[in-house]
Amino acid sequence: MKISDIDLAEFVEAISQALVPLIYKGMDESSPPHVWRERAQLNADVMGRMLAVMHCGEEIGPEVAGLAEMYMKQMRESYAESFGTLLGPQGKLSKV
Repeated sequence: MKISDIDLAEFVEAISQALVPLIYKGMDESSPPHVWRERAQLNADVMGRMLAVMHCGEEIGPEVAGLAEMYMKQMRESYAESFGTLLGPQGKLSKV
């Protein structure tokens, strides 16, 4: 098996599940929204960097930096949208 044989969707799911307890450790409904957003951005950055490396396949070259920026931007936008739904004025956590 090679890196390029790994199913990217399965990889993302497995890594996401592993990161959540680490990145969101100590967080609960009393944690301020800005802390949730900071942690979400950290999570997006970690996932973006990992995806960039996986995208390179068997050999990592200088293009990994550009790919990392691209994936981090995509992940940040996705996480910001998700957390906006949770933390916004009508968000689920705002009602707690």
